[in-house]
Amino acid sequence: MGEIIQIANFQSGYLEKSEEKIQTLLEQTFKNVYNPDFCKVFGKPVDVFETVIISDLHLGSKVCRAEELLLFLETVRFKRLIINGDVFDSINMKRLNRHHWKVLSILRLLTDHENGIDVIWLRGNHDGYADLISQLLGIQFYVEYELEWNSQKVLVFHGDIFDKFVSEYPLLTDFADGLYRMSVYLNPTTKRIGRWLKRNSKTFLRNTEKVREGAISFANHRHAGTVICGHTHHVEDAIVEGIRYLNPGSWTDSPTHFVGITEDQIRVVQYF
Repeated sequence: MGEIIQIANFQSGYLEKSEEKIQTLLEQTFKNVYNPDFCKVFGKPVDVFETVIISDLHLGSKVCRAEELLLFLETVRFKRLIINGDVFDSINMKRLNRHHWKVLSILRLLTDHENGIDVIWLRGNHDGYADLISQLLGIQFYVEYELEWNSQKVLVFHGDIFDKFVSEYPLLTDFADGLYRMSVYLNPTTKRIGRWLKRNSKTFLRNTEKVREGAISFANHRHAGTVICGHTHHVEDAIVEGIRYLNPGSWTDSPTHFVGITEDQIRVVQYF
């Protein structure tokens, strides 16, 4: 089993389109930020990741950790960024606050090919009318993404396709989701209520297992050695039936995580 390692504007009506504007936006948000020491995580310095994968941002949600996400974008360098679904919490853009808009603006700026960074947007079940969002932002959503790493195939997709509860019981899903979000909102520091709900929810545990099992089966069918999902908000790094399964959790819980890929390692990294 892999190890989960710990380490320490669109509001104006348009999206900026230069690398200089990206840096300016970030510098206005964070000053004198300490850069994480990835040497402790990977056993050697990691100045730039080959690929970084984040999932379930839920921009527009009151529990979205947008400021922490901005800090992440300031301190982590990468050649490729994969946003593995649920970029938005809903299609209602009125729910985005200024931090959410800043995150969205920076992500859109990073997507500009002139910046030399490959940004892949994958569709999640919360992204609503992805085609409309694609036209609005000038980006393209994909269902899945495949990359080669150390001569093996790595599959990345959101994972909601294996969660039948979401499609079969949408109203009950929305109610449970709202209950969890309320618990996090009322108890933002320790999130004891939300964690208790997760630990004691058979539905949550069963769906987490179903997504993992479905992803492993699909990866086996596609002859992939590694599969990376989101959707469950449950951080995992496990080897099942000879296939490695990773899930970086979400950016609504604390602490937050991401998947970092170097030339010779893949890790789920806890980000502070």
